[in-house]
Amino acid sequence: MKPIMSAALLLVLAVPVADRARAASSETFRTDGATIRLLTTGLADDDGVLRGALEVDLEPGWKTYWRDPGASGVPPQITLDGSLNVESARLGYPAPQWHEDSYGAWAGYDVPVRFPVVFTVGAPDRYALIEADIFLGVCRDVCIPVQARLSVEPGSAPDAPADKAAVEAAFAALPAPAGDGFGVTAARLDDAVLIVEATTPLDSGEAALFVAGAQGYLFGAPRIDRAETGAPAPGRTVFRVPVLQGPQTGAAPLTAAYTLVTRIGAVAGEINLP
Repeated sequence: MKPIMSAALLLVLAVPVADRARAASSETFRTDGATIRLLTTGLADDDGVLRGALEVDLEPGWKTYWRDPGASGVPPQITLDGSLNVESARLGYPAPQWHEDSYGAWAGYDVPVRFPVVFTVGAPDRYALIEADIFLGVCRDVCIPVQARLSVEPGSAPDAPADKAAVEAAFAALPAPAGDGFGVTAARLDDAVLIVEATTPLDSGEAALFVAGAQGYLFGAPRIDRAETGAPAPGRTVFRVPVLQGPQTGAAPLTAAYTLVTRIGAVAGEINLP
């Protein structure tokens, strides 16, 4: 994991640039290595659900983090202080990749990425204003923590076709729900290792597993147990996931979100932690 620059240096490197606002999207925020925008499409539905996307357009050689960045990274975060009639925002995460450098292994993205966002609007028939505080990290030789406030007035103008397509593409890129034949089938603790068994389609190639830390848990990069994988059935992969930190004794049962990635697609689900 690369070191994080100080907040003082960040003020020099991460400077917002106000481009001309686009329909249903924020102004563009520019920082070293990336430009960032927040998009929405249409208005909230009758249940108050409004779809959007956080667009992180990375320059070549730059990376950003998945939902679990390891011990010292900066995951993408969004808060809504100052918003009107917008109660919450939930980020989704496309399938990441493992990256390994002199600081260790961590999960993230090395190409432009869109994180789908589901906003909850309190009163769908009334005016809503999104004032979103974005916090994430972008990395090259070092990692820069980036803070930006992005403003959107949903439905204030017709959707730009490109923005609408970008939001739809963000949701389409999400991993499918795990199910029979593609997903985690069992998990158990063996000392300081979480043993995870997964099943994948036979023609999917080698799988990669990403497990997000839950309350009190911090995980290392999973490794395939070559001696156990494939037995007793083809399509079975056994991962050994280092438990770098565990909850206090007696903690309530927990679940951890996971993503399982193969060459033919990815699925996401939850692991019941022992």
